[in-house]
Amino acid sequence: MNSLKHNQAVDELNSSDPAVRVKALRFIKNNIIGNKTKKDLYIQLNVIPKLVKFLKSKDTVDSQVQIQAAIVLGSFAYGGEENVTEIAKHDAIKPLLECISLQNDPRLIEAAARALKAIYKCPTADKNDIFADHHLRDLITLLNPDSLHPKTDRERIASVHTAELAATIIARCCDTNEQQIQIASAGAFPALVKLLTCGFSKAQEAALDALAYLCRENPEFGKAIVETKSETSDSPVKIMLNLIQDKSSTMRLIAAKCLTHLSRANAIGEYSNDITLIVLPTLVKLLDEKGPVREEAPHVLAYLIRDNEELQKAACDSDAVPKLADFVTHVVDQESSYYDPVGDGDKLKENALMALAAISSLTDDGRKLVVEAKIIPHIVAAMSHRSYGIRAAACQCTRSLSRSINILRTSLVDAGVATPLFKLTIFDKTKLLSDESTDVQATACATLCNLVLDFSPMKKTIMELGGIEKLVELVRSPDNTLRLNAIWALKNLVYQAESDVKEAVMKVLTYQTMENLISDQEIVEVQEQALNLLRNLACTKPIDIEEVFKGLSENKLMNIIENKLCWWNENEEIIKQVLYVINNIASGYERHKTAIMNRPTILTRILNYMGHDNPEIRVIAVWVLINLLWTEDKSASSQVRVQKLRDLGFEDKVKNMTNDENLDVRERVKTVLNQFSQV
Repeated sequence: MNSLKHNQAVDELNSSDPAVRVKALRFIKNNIIGNKTKKDLYIQLNVIPKLVKFLKSKDTVDSQVQIQAAIVLGSFAYGGEENVTEIAKHDAIKPLLECISLQNDPRLIEAAARALKAIYKCPTADKNDIFADHHLRDLITLLNPDSLHPKTDRERIASVHTAELAATIIARCCDTNEQQIQIASAGAFPALVKLLTCGFSKAQEAALDALAYLCRENPEFGKAIVETKSETSDSPVKIMLNLIQDKSSTMRLIAAKCLTHLSRANAIGEYSNDITLIVLPTLVKLLDEKGPVREEAPHVLAYLIRDNEELQKAACDSDAVPKLADFVTHVVDQESSYYDPVGDGDKLKENALMALAAISSLTDDGRKLVVEAKIIPHIVAAMSHRSYGIRAAACQCTRSLSRSINILRTSLVDAGVATPLFKLTIFDKTKLLSDESTDVQATACATLCNLVLDFSPMKKTIMELGGIEKLVELVRSPDNTLRLNAIWALKNLVYQAESDVKEAVMKVLTYQTMENLISDQEIVEVQEQALNLLRNLACTKPIDIEEVFKGLSENKLMNIIENKLCWWNENEEIIKQVLYVINNIASGYERHKTAIMNRPTILTRILNYMGHDNPEIRVIAVWVLINLLWTEDKSASSQVRVQKLRDLGFEDKVKNMTNDENLDVRERVKTVLNQFSQV
């Protein structure tokens, strides 16, 4: 490449003549647009610091020079993450934010906003500067096209375009709840809702996108958006339902996304029929579009139907599964794709897998349709894909399918899912049989939870592959999600397992590690699963209970139970798991029952939980009493135990529970009263 003329252009930026500078900037701009090689060249020629200097020196630099400098910076930013990093390294973001102030030339404001839009498209871009000083206020002001005082139709169109850019920037700066709060507090909702009715489609799309991200996982802001007044007197939701019928597929998609986010935020419950009859079918139809619209539609669909059985059934009825299955089977693993030569085949495949995972997560109908689509081998193959997003999505899909015992025992076994899934659970730089993405590890580990249950034919395979050792490694991970999923998998591994399996697990895990997990201070779910592990270890046979007594010691075991049943513990899941542990111990030998009977605090807590508001907790507490009263003979020790329970008030308590509102409680109470009557 002849770089002489490019060097000359950079040198001309040092000229004192504004016309020479503008000419050089336009030359650079025309060369780098759409040309990564030229962008790299000019970055090496150190042009970015010169551009930043022009923006910082607004009192001494010609406005045309600044406008062109901002345009060139924006073009560099569209070159990808490396270029954005280079721009940020030279502190370009703050000067660009200063350029969007209303006191500047509207053309400079637009050029700077366009550059910021490109910069903030990069997920790693630092967004803190936008929340400093007056910059956020400036952005919100720009959402109103009249703020630039347009006098001609051309100026009006330009001001609306600037409003579109401002809305897009806001949409890309809503990553955290704190950012949502700051943007909302600056007055974004009224300005964005007003923009919905501006009549310019691109600005409307940007406003919808910003509103979608401002209410994502935020019920308070979802309701605030719904209650915001529009200039047409229509509610924002009705405006969105009108826009979802627009001729533009992009508009339909973003309107559907915004309504999806409002629905997920529980802000539009009265529009549930519209979600089912309008939003969901729109998203399914958008799967027939081309390019970015089709690529994102499965992602929005997956988010809409997640954790909602009714919507998952509706998605099945709308023939979404065959369309999504086509994306999984026909998008090839090359730079181009079968469907979209210029599209991102990887992203489409990832989103399709996530949508299939959502459709099959709660309903057998969804799982059946996925099996009938004959894509399980493709899902399993996707676990070895080069894209970590596809690998994670394939694991999630497998996890949903594995919730069906029938599919777990047939289709998934036939597809040989155990080995590729297991290879993803741990990262070892010295081995190929691993995954470097924590997200993939976590999802794969969560999927293993179903594959190691007692009824799974893959349980033995996973153990033979060194599953226990790998899962114990993940239990010690600093990543909370990995730790949780690993302990969950180990808990399932020992569920109704033979004694030798339990022994093998605890030999690697150790009772000390389990005790530490029961007291985990970071996430309570780890405590729950560790207690559930303890519950499963002490289940089925008295010999298993005896192993737990040996592993922890009787005193330590009872201390753990007593501590977790403390009066200030209001976590119902913890309470249930501890009661299940006690119940299993109470089903053991006489010495196991005696260990409980020797702890008056534990007995008092059991008595109290028999009156708990949660019927499941009442049922478990009564079951504990049944097992404590159970005896195969009428030995002196058993009679002493029954009398002690009677003296503590257990018999009187159950007599008052004969009319409990819960049938299961009433049935168990009958058993207890019968036991007391026989002693």
